[in-house]
Amino acid sequence: MAKELKKDISEVVEQYLCHSCGSCFTSCGHDSISYSKTVAGYLFPKIDYDTCTNCGLCYDICSGEHFNESLVAKTPSDPFVGDVIGTYIGKSTDEFIYKNSQSGGIVTSILTYLLDSKKISAAIVTTMNSDYMPDSKGIVITSSKELLEAQKSKYIPTNITSLLPKIEKIDGNIAMVGLSCHMHGLENLIKIKKKLNSKIIKIGLVCDRVMLHSSIEFLSKRVTNSKVDNFVFRDTSNSKYPGDITVYSDNKINILDKSYRKTMKNYFTPARCYLCFDKMNIYSDIVVGDPHGFDGIDRDNGESLVITRTSLGESIVQEVIIANTILLRDASFELAIEGQDINGKRKKWNANYRAWEELGYKLPSYPKDVIENSIVAEKKDIEKAKKALKHSLKLDKYITREELIKDANDFYENKTSKKSIFSFIKKLF
Repeated sequence: MAKELKKDISEVVEQYLCHSCGSCFTSCGHDSISYSKTVAGYLFPKIDYDTCTNCGLCYDICSGEHFNESLVAKTPSDPFVGDVIGTYIGKSTDEFIYKNSQSGGIVTSILTYLLDSKKISAAIVTTMNSDYMPDSKGIVITSSKELLEAQKSKYIPTNITSLLPKIEKIDGNIAMVGLSCHMHGLENLIKIKKKLNSKIIKIGLVCDRVMLHSSIEFLSKRVTNSKVDNFVFRDTSNSKYPGDITVYSDNKINILDKSYRKTMKNYFTPARCYLCFDKMNIYSDIVVGDPHGFDGIDRDNGESLVITRTSLGESIVQEVIIANTILLRDASFELAIEGQDINGKRKKWNANYRAWEELGYKLPSYPKDVIENSIVAEKKDIEKAKKALKHSLKLDKYITREELIKDANDFYENKTSKKSIFSFIKKLF
């Protein structure tokens, strides 16, 4: 009788449920998993079946497809909001870090303090990897001097939890800065990597979707056809907060208005991002994001919203405040949630979830509290969600990246011309 094959990560990829966290790579003890980009710029794992033993671990720890029992147990009663101890707004007291930051420089300042005071031995962060067209990559750093290159958000898929095997060999605590999908993957991984549970300080970023890697090529080509040395989605060093796009090429600084990013965000959103409920990074110790909805914010240089979710996170923030490394003031958690439009998120998520199901794709297995705390979407919202999901999946049907970029250019020109006509008619009346 033939042995029944266990499910592996390839099934998750086929269903576009992979969120590129890197956890499956860490789970594999035979180096059978590697990552590569699709035409659209999805970052997906691939299995080498010549070395794969069909152990099934890559599937078992995949948080893109399901949450395991321990992660379900950690899920707050309202998964769209999460638990909270403290809510603050502020910035770094280090002028250099602050001016080099995307907003307030809070994450860099916290990591600087933790590294310099030996509270942690290393940190996992994300930086840009310069090739013909820059790409994001996770790196392990052991010195605060290495932090500056990791400042500012990288809005593209990055498999940072694939670095966890490296930090297992490091003595002492580790900090990991990541999106909610990375934290989901980490929590699922703890099932088989139990030592990680007490070793990692989780610093989460508020996330309202990333963009496919092809977005960098599209945006860069709006200002240059030369080799791109670096790419910044939001650069406050060259323009006021929240910052324009900066493309570094041929020793030149090319600035692209932030409207390009906003206009094309839906075009380049990965399908899996629409299915994520966790904008507020609820499994982290500390969460950092933009202070939307608050008055009295420095709108020229930027500030950060800081939420502490665990006693560990709160104690770290208080310690860093006392050390005069960051300057924070108390803020309203309710106003933070309102500013992040979490009620809107509840409804959009429900529409996306139902649309995905109606399209015939496998649903990610989330705790029942996610569905119960969402807002039931209307039929028109589900149909709108279907259109967006179909578009995201369609991007991987192009034969070449060049064809995709041409379509993106056509989309942009059509979208902006319609806006111009609408604005002209509005002025007439």
